[in-house]
Amino acid sequence: MTKYRLLDTGLLSAAENMALDEVLTSRAGRGLSPPTLRFLRFSPDAALLGHHQEAERELRLDFCRANGIDVNRRLTGGGALLFQSSALGWELIAPLGAPPFAGRFEFAVRAICEAAARAYGRLGLEASFRPRNDIEVAGRKISGTGGFMLDGGVLFQGTVLVRNEIERFLRALRVPVEKLKKREIESLMQRLAFVEDLLGRPLDLEELKKALADEFAASFGLELAPGGLSAEEAEAVAARLPYYQSPEWVHLRAPLKDRPAWLRHILQTDSGTLRVHLWLDARGQRVQKALITGDFFSRPQRFVYDLEAHLLGQKVEPENLRRAVLEFWEKGGGELDGIGAQEAAGAVAAAAARRALAGVFAESEAAELFLVGMGPERVGRLKAQWLLLPYCAKPVACDWRYLPDCGRCGDCQYEPMYQLAHDLGLTPVSIQSFEHLMEVLRDIASQGGAFVGSCCEAFYCKHQREMEQSGAAGLLINLDSTTCYDLGKGMDAYRGRFDHQTELNTALLAKAARVMAGGRDGAGEVGLG
Repeated sequence: MTKYRLLDTGLLSAAENMALDEVLTSRAGRGLSPPTLRFLRFSPDAALLGHHQEAERELRLDFCRANGIDVNRRLTGGGALLFQSSALGWELIAPLGAPPFAGRFEFAVRAICEAAARAYGRLGLEASFRPRNDIEVAGRKISGTGGFMLDGGVLFQGTVLVRNEIERFLRALRVPVEKLKKREIESLMQRLAFVEDLLGRPLDLEELKKALADEFAASFGLELAPGGLSAEEAEAVAARLPYYQSPEWVHLRAPLKDRPAWLRHILQTDSGTLRVHLWLDARGQRVQKALITGDFFSRPQRFVYDLEAHLLGQKVEPENLRRAVLEFWEKGGGELDGIGAQEAAGAVAAAAARRALAGVFAESEAAELFLVGMGPERVGRLKAQWLLLPYCAKPVACDWRYLPDCGRCGDCQYEPMYQLAHDLGLTPVSIQSFEHLMEVLRDIASQGGAFVGSCCEAFYCKHQREMEQSGAAGLLINLDSTTCYDLGKGMDAYRGRFDHQTELNTALLAKAARVMAGGRDGAGEVGLG
C-alpha cells in the first residue's frame, strides 16, 4: 500500500487553486510533500484557459467581467473550461514513479481515467474513458482530464460536471461552440452531460468524493489518510499567490499587441489545434520571437517554451525552420500529445513561408488572410474565377439573405462586391451554409479554378481540413466584426440560419480579389468608387 494524503481544500479562488497545484506538485517531486489526492472547488466560478491558450481568443472576457467570473490559466494543457462552483475537481499528485505514475505516462492516464469512470459507476452512471482525455456517459462528456509534470512531480486532474448551468457555460467560452460540427452533434447539450441530470436527483458532493476516493484507493493500492496543508505548504502557496493573480500569468500566452502576427499558421489535428506565430528582426531575416499556442497537451510543460527559444535567431526560411524543429525534437526533451515532430515542423515552416505575401500585402493585411489548398507563393499567380461571400453579411431583413444570389439594390455591402466581381470577371456566390460551401468548393476543384472569399477565423479553424480536402484553392479574408461564434450561434450559422449581420472587410477583400484576378499590386478602386 502507498500512503496518500486525502486533502479537501473546499471552495477557493482560481488563483489559490493554481498556486496549490504548483506548490503541491513541485514539493511532491522533491520529496517535501506527501503524495496527495486533492478535492477542489472554485468560488467564484472560473473560466480557465488551457496552459498554452490565448485568453482573448478562447474566452468572452467582457461576459466574464460583467458576471463576476474569474479568468485564470491552468498549469495543464487542453482547452478552456468554465469551472462552476457546483462542479468538483479531483487531483492525484505524486512523484514520478510512484503509483499511479509508475509506468509510461499514457498508460497512467488511461488507468486513472478508467478508475474515475468506475467511480462514477458507483453512483449509477455507466461511464467510460474516451481518449484523449474525456470521460463520457452514453457518448456525452461529464468529465475532462489533464496533467503536467514539475520538478519530478506529476499532477493528473479531472473535473466533474455536476449541475446543469449550460447557458452560463456556453456564454463564457468561445471554444466549445467553435468545435461543434453537425456530423458529430446537433447542440452543445448533446455533447455535455451533467451528473444530476443523468441521475435525476440532486447529488451530495460527499457521495461523489467517497466514490472517487474508494475507487482510486482500490485501483492503485493507496492508503488514504485525511490531512490538511502543512505550515510550509501554506507559506509557499501564499508566496506564489500574487503571481497567479497577476495579468502576467493570465495573459502568459499572448501575441505582441503592437505587431500583427502575419507570419502564422493554424494546424488542426484530431488531438487539438496548434497555432504558430513568428516575428522577425528589424532586417526581416531571422526569428525575433516565436509563440506556439493551442489546446494541446505538452510534456513536460516547458517543452513548448524550449522549442520557442530554439527558434530564436534562426533564419526565416521554411526548410531551415523545418530542420530546426526536427533537430529539437530529436533531442528527446518532450512531446506534444497527438502532434508529432513532422506536423509541428510543417506548421512552423508554413508560417515562415508566408513571407511571400510581403510583396503583395502589408503585414497588417497579411495577418487577416487564410490560405486554402495553396502556398503563399501562389497568391497572385493562381487566377481566381469565383468570389465567395457569406450570406450573414446581408441585412437580416433582406429578401435575398437566404438565397445564393443578390438583388443588387445598393443598400448594403453586398452590391459593390457583386459589381467588383463583374468588373474582374469573377463569378459571385452567396454561400448559404457549410454544406453549400463544400458543394461550391468541390465544383471549383472539378474545374481546376480558384476562389477569393471571406469568413471568420473560428470558421476557418473549424473547417480548415474539410476545405483543404475539397481540392479547391483560394484565399479567405477574415471578417472584421463580431461573428456567429462570438455570439454563441455556431450551429445556426452552420445550418444557414444565423440572425445577425456581419461586416465584411471590403477594402481588403477587394484588394485580394484584384490580386487573385491577375493584378499583382492590387492597385486601383475597381467597383468600389
